[in-house]
Amino acid sequence: MRRFDLIAVICGAIAWIVAAVSFSTAQITTFQPVPLKQFLEDNGWVSLPLPDKRMGPGSVVKVTKKDGAVTIQWLGDLRRCGITDREFRYVRGKYSAIGIGDSFGIKATIAVRYIAKLEGTADLEKAGGAIMQIEDSGGDAADFDALTNWMARSDAARRMPRVCSSFLAEENIYLVSEAFRISKASYGLVDKNGAKLAITGGVFGQAGARSSSTLSVIDNLYFGVRHVKQLAPDLFEPRLGPRIVPEADGLLRLMEP
Repeated sequence: MRRFDLIAVICGAIAWIVAAVSFSTAQITTFQPVPLKQFLEDNGWVSLPLPDKRMGPGSVVKVTKKDGAVTIQWLGDLRRCGITDREFRYVRGKYSAIGIGDSFGIKATIAVRYIAKLEGTADLEKAGGAIMQIEDSGGDAADFDALTNWMARSDAARRMPRVCSSFLAEENIYLVSEAFRISKASYGLVDKNGAKLAITGGVFGQAGARSSSTLSVIDNLYFGVRHVKQLAPDLFEPRLGPRIVPEADGLLRLMEP
């Protein structure tokens, strides 16, 4: 065999092997959605470790850092302190919906919670994560300046319970000014390779043709926050003119996912 013919045969064999490997890889590769945490951060939100319906605008939280670990703890809500939505200018849907129709990777525990509420079952030992498709979302907001202006009113002290004014003035206490809400989504469990797991029992049917791999849920849950503003001393010592209110956003980004 001539040298050029031998080179051609070798090159052809290498090309065939590469093509075969590529085809094989394509056959076993499963859909890997973008993590919701990454999506939220790319859009300017701080992702919460776990979604919480209480973490909307107007929520009062405590943010602490100890031994390098950052935690956020929900303490209460301004509405329980005698302040109305109008007075701190709460706006639902101030920021447009994002991610509609897209799928994202989330913790399996989020989907498992809904499956359990609907009396469903799944092979949780095989679960490696969950996929959520957003169907309805939005960014809600409250106005920090409106809150400080309300606190400066003569009747504020009378309307606000003393227990509220006491804990609002404590150290490391913050107000959630903006929060990202998902109001409707479809959830599904996947195994470690990304394959969907069947959900059975309850409204999902028995294993087999009637079982489902997704569930659609309508529930207002907050998955991200931003402009988490420190309350004291500005809340109790309002100043005229422009000012910078300390925020915990940078600190919250250090939370464990």
